[in-house]
Amino acid sequence: MKKIFYLLLLIQFSSFPQAQYKKGFGFTTGAWGSGFHFMGDWELKEDLFSGFEIKFIDVKNDGEMPAINYYTGRPINIGDDALIMFPLFAKIRYLPFEGMIANNFSPFIEFKAGVNYSVDGNGNARTFRGRWSNAIGYGSYGGQFVVGVNFPQINGTSIITSIGFESLPMPHRVDGRDNYDGMTLNISYIFRNRN
Repeated sequence: MKKIFYLLLLIQFSSFPQAQYKKGFGFTTGAWGSGFHFMGDWELKEDLFSGFEIKFIDVKNDGEMPAINYYTGRPINIGDDALIMFPLFAKIRYLPFEGMIANNFSPFIEFKAGVNYSVDGNGNARTFRGRWSNAIGYGSYGGQFVVGVNFPQINGTSIITSIGFESLPMPHRVDGRDNYDGMTLNISYIFRNRN
């Protein structure tokens, strides 16, 4: 995984000077939680993009469920693990049918690899300070393979939807699991370039 990550970084840095840059944001949901992401893309060729993605994921567990405190009327989560993740991925996206399909959409495959920083708080605490004041951080590697569709818009923006598999192994067991692998769904909005 380390070699793949370094190879993606090398491709990215070698392509910066001559490539067009676009940025965007989006939402992600998966087998173990949901969140949002920020991304940047460099267009290497018409059918090949390189870039990065940083995500925030709020991890949920199987037993977590919302409840109402009848004395205060406030909602609380029962069984919350208080685990958040910040994956930072280098990525490469290939559009094999770019320019061949009518109706302005392009299927693609994308591979992402990088580092993941996880913060594990106290799931039993009921206040924000109590939950995160003594949180423990863990570093590890991760990756994602997705297939999706790019929908370019007339105004130069794009909407990208993708589904795939994400691998987020932990350095040891965190909240009862040694990995947070599973299916993931991403929806992204790419801004148009300002000249």
